[in-house]
Amino acid sequence: MKLIVRLDGTEKVLHLSRDGSAYRVDVDGRVLNVDARNFGDRDAFSLLIDNKSYLVEAAPVQPERGEYFARVLGRHYDVEVLDELMVAVRDAERSREHTGPHLVRAPMPGLVVQVRVRPGARVSVGEAVVVMEAMKMRNELTSDVAGVVTSVTVSEGDKVDSQTALVTIERA
Repeated sequence: MKLIVRLDGTEKVLHLSRDGSAYRVDVDGRVLNVDARNFGDRDAFSLLIDNKSYLVEAAPVQPERGEYFARVLGRHYDVEVLDELMVAVRDAERSREHTGPHLVRAPMPGLVVQVRVRPGARVSVGEAVVVMEAMKMRNELTSDVAGVVTSVTVSEGDKVDSQTALVTIERA
């Protein structure tokens, strides 16, 4: 099976084959032997990768879009895991002209720690608009578009669910 994994702006192609709970993973010509076990908690996994052990917490954000989060050694990662069809669909969505407002959404349940924008503020691509705390980690949520903030639907101290709209931005 071929999967495309996107993490922190880097894309890797993985070729996987499975034998029971063991996997053979080829990444950029490097072959890894991986034994994956679930702990009973559906979001906790033990991975043994070439005889080195890792505890991984992972859960879907929007699995139908290949979006997941993972925590390894206390560090949070937003990860896309896509098969070839999902890559084609996602790339087509990104390439077509987007119109209408852009919503900054909570990637997971958490606490709003800081709201950095107000309605009427101009924002640029990559600018932090909200700081959230989830699972004892602080995350800056940024704008994917340049534009003007039309609404802010949360305040500091609010508890929000995953995919809650936090800020609406009208594209420039």
